[in-house]
Amino acid sequence: MRLSEPPAGWVEWYGRILADFGFPRERDEEAAEILSDYMSDKRCLVSELASKIGGARCVVVAGAYDTLAEEAVILSEYLSPRIVVVSADTATTPLLDGGITPDIVVTDLDGDFEDIEECWRRGAVIVVHAHGDNMERLRAYVPRLGERVEATCQCLPRGHIHNFGGFTDGDRAVFMAAALGAKRVVTVGMCFTCSVGRYSLATKKPTPDWVRKKRMKLHYAWELLSWLASERSGLELIDATLTPEPPPKGFKKMPLRDIIQESV
Repeated sequence: MRLSEPPAGWVEWYGRILADFGFPRERDEEAAEILSDYMSDKRCLVSELASKIGGARCVVVAGAYDTLAEEAVILSEYLSPRIVVVSADTATTPLLDGGITPDIVVTDLDGDFEDIEECWRRGAVIVVHAHGDNMERLRAYVPRLGERVEATCQCLPRGHIHNFGGFTDGDRAVFMAAALGAKRVVTVGMCFTCSVGRYSLATKKPTPDWVRKKRMKLHYAWELLSWLASERSGLELIDATLTPEPPPKGFKKMPLRDIIQESV
């Protein structure tokens, strides 16, 4: 199974993102080339991931809200082979702290790499994302990972690299699950209008400009997930984050415990 083209409509969204953030397309393409070179001798895992995600309940865990430790406790009570846990970068550390090893980690490598690498040692698949601001991290960290690595970009893909759609680690994980055949995706740890969560701040030195761009990114994540919901009529999307904030359009809001109990 190969996904050589981004989802229909993504190119237009990507053009808006480049314009609004002032990102140079050429740097995204350079980063994609770097990652594609690293992946040139690796086995494509897309079919394997599709088999895993398509037959299970998929829970995408993001690190944008401070209730994640509590949500991890609830999730750990009901873990089973029928539940696939996808961690979005900075959510990886609180999941490990809660005794959960995610099945898949979606990351642009700005989270705690030691924890990401520990998940890889325990058998997780690491889905590494390339963009114009992480070329040095790609060079530093990707060679430390052996097999069980897959690669994504946000520009047009080339070689052994994919574009499932999505922008931030959290919404990109949902787009990946949708592209690989998930019928239901549950999100936790997502808040699009809250102050920047402590998990997102753990490995950063925030400046006013960084915080402003982070809020812009979260706004785009909300818009993109609403767009995904409108495009995928057969995909059930549920937000179980412990916050009263309304979820993206097209998402249901349900308590995590109720959802997970259904999966047991």
